[in-house]
Amino acid sequence: MLIAQSLSQGGFAVLNLAMPLLAATVLRATPFQVSLVAASQTVAFLLIGLPVGVWVDRMRKRPVMIAADLVRAVALAAVPALWALDSLTVAHLCGVAFVVGVATVFFDVADQSYLPHLVGTEGLVTANARLVAVDQTAAVAGPGIAGLIVQAVTAPLAVMVSAIAYVGSAFSVARIKDRHPETVDPTPRDRLGRSVLEGIRYLWGHPVLRVLVACSTTVTFCWSMGYGMLLVLLARDLGVSAVTIGLLFTAGGAGGLCATAVVGRVVERFGDGRAVVVSVTLAAPCTLLAGLTGPGPRLAFVVCAQFAFAAGLVVYNVAQVSYRQRNVPTHLLGRVNATVRFFAWGARPLGMLLGGVFAEFHGARSAVWVGAAGTALASLWLLCSPLRGMRVLAQHPSESSVTKEAL
Repeated sequence: MLIAQSLSQGGFAVLNLAMPLLAATVLRATPFQVSLVAASQTVAFLLIGLPVGVWVDRMRKRPVMIAADLVRAVALAAVPALWALDSLTVAHLCGVAFVVGVATVFFDVADQSYLPHLVGTEGLVTANARLVAVDQTAAVAGPGIAGLIVQAVTAPLAVMVSAIAYVGSAFSVARIKDRHPETVDPTPRDRLGRSVLEGIRYLWGHPVLRVLVACSTTVTFCWSMGYGMLLVLLARDLGVSAVTIGLLFTAGGAGGLCATAVVGRVVERFGDGRAVVVSVTLAAPCTLLAGLTGPGPRLAFVVCAQFAFAAGLVVYNVAQVSYRQRNVPTHLLGRVNATVRFFAWGARPLGMLLGGVFAEFHGARSAVWVGAAGTALASLWLLCSPLRGMRVLAQHPSESSVTKEAL
């Protein structure tokens, strides 16, 4: 599972930088067109995120993950082929990104629902911490590798690296040794709409998950607005090279990787309740530093913003994802995970598009400032809720209030 995750996330990290850079540099796209390419990678969470949760709940998870990886690899292989034929356009990039995004929805929902089956509820924090460590290692290496490849052999071939990584991920998932084969619930199934609503009602009626999703959605929406235009600011306005941009964006992965070394002990020592509140409250305002970036030494502001923000997000994500996997009933886990992704990841393309529109009229730097300001305010969801005073999150989804644990 760790090998598959490292390959999948490594491919995503390279792709996340290579596709917008390809649009901005090779195709000379406008800021709004760059935001369209970036948004196309995650808009599927908004369009099909909810029904995918139902479908994944009704299927064995491992075959879904394998198929998703192979679809992503085939779709990405079209980019260098079109480029070699001198036929590549922004519309093609958006189409490929959309197909990859659809497959990613299936992979991510199945992945989070499959993990409790492999490690059990007691091992979730440790397992999630290890998986996040893999993610952050990929985030450290991915942008730097992408920048080097883009600089050396152009962005289309950097996309091909992601395709190869997804093939490796599919092979690794296929080799997972499962001591307890998955079973599919044989009971009669409700209609799709009713099943989707069941997941939404569960999430909306849960006092802890409701607040966590609101916070996650705000962070994703606002920082997507600023993050997408940060790349445009660096590449187009400041003329920073692809290699340097890749190195700057590795700072986020480095911060997250450092956090993975201590996140398990932090959650155990301070409780998951305090971990989610403090991590967002301290880390989110650091994104404001990105707006101060400029030529020369001022590029260090990007490094500081990325490092601190990513470190806080690792603590936040490990705590809240482990809580969700531990407490949501198994037969609902796919739907709840998909519903969370629908809101949190579905906000990402909307934020990117808004950032592109804002940058067209007010400039990329202004879009970065506005996105960072919204991100900094996301912690208000937590600070203005009962979560701010608890050490441990409510342990039973049926509870109507949050329990507090004494120091």
